[in-house]
Amino acid sequence: MEKNVSINRLLPVIWGFIVMTLISVMPLINFINLFFCAGIILGGLAGVFSFNKQLTMQGMMLTYKDAVMIGILSGVLSAVAVSGFNVLTLMYSSVNPITESLKMLGDFGKNLPPEVGKQLDNLSGEFNKYGFSPTLAIFTFVSNIIIYPLFGAIGGLLAATIINNKKKINTTTV
Repeated sequence: MEKNVSINRLLPVIWGFIVMTLISVMPLINFINLFFCAGIILGGLAGVFSFNKQLTMQGMMLTYKDAVMIGILSGVLSAVAVSGFNVLTLMYSSVNPITESLKMLGDFGKNLPPEVGKQLDNLSGEFNKYGFSPTLAIFTFVSNIIIYPLFGAIGGLLAATIINNKKKINTTTV
């Protein structure tokens, strides 16, 4: 007799996406990502714990493959959303962040190599011309599309390890 099992994998991905994105875009809270992308890892954890809740109600075990995929998919969605949010924020900001960064570096007495200064001047010119830097936006998107799924997968793997070890402990003590 076959069981009719209905598992929703989209909802856990959305939970992971929401946690990752909110932590990444909220001022002050986003500093948690300075600690080995902890906010992104937490998003992967949240998605997998949500998925495990569904599996537990169906009497099923969590697989590492499902956990990693939830982390990766949450990370991809979050990378796109955070990159878009950053571009929109820069477009509606009246401040050129490159100019501000160069001022701060100058205040600390740091001299940049001429090549770096030339590249930063090019980025600053893009901000002045377009209201944002297409080059910086592309670079940010590419780095986000690598970092977010990677650390989301680490969060998913960590969650699966915690959940499966907890279940092993519970079954051996019973």
